[in-house]
Amino acid sequence: MIFDSINNKENYREYPTLYKALCFLTDLEGQLPAPNTVIEEGYMFCNPVSLVSKPEEQCIYEAHRIYADLHFIVRGREGIATADVKEMSEKVPYDNIKDIAFYEGEASGKYVLKQGDFMVCYPSDAHKVAMMEKEPEEIDKIVIKIKMQIE
Repeated sequence: MIFDSINNKENYREYPTLYKALCFLTDLEGQLPAPNTVIEEGYMFCNPVSLVSKPEEQCIYEAHRIYADLHFIVRGREGIATADVKEMSEKVPYDNIKDIAFYEGEASGKYVLKQGDFMVCYPSDAHKVAMMEKEPEEIDKIVIKIKMQIE
């Protein structure tokens, strides 16, 4: 898991895939992309997500096997909790078409992402998103899916 600000993107220059994703986000200049925007064919794409945050107890952990998620906040503040997927109990079995399974368990870390922050959740990172900080808040974000596994 990586948690940082887009302002520090140059720190990731030695990681070409992540750096390419961060440059893409910078080039958007705060605008949301069209759904299913391809960044690199067969490897990396993104979607805009608009939501209203909610109490943590209404949120659920998810994890993926094929793709890592890069969450980038355009507007609002979003709480995200993370935990090692191996430490979690599977609640809804893995769906290989949707590349997702749902889990329950205890967080190993909790973060509040604000405008310009990003978090990368790898397949080993169960992540609970859309958590409110103090009260429900409208959030606009971009989720970039980065292929980690060759099918």
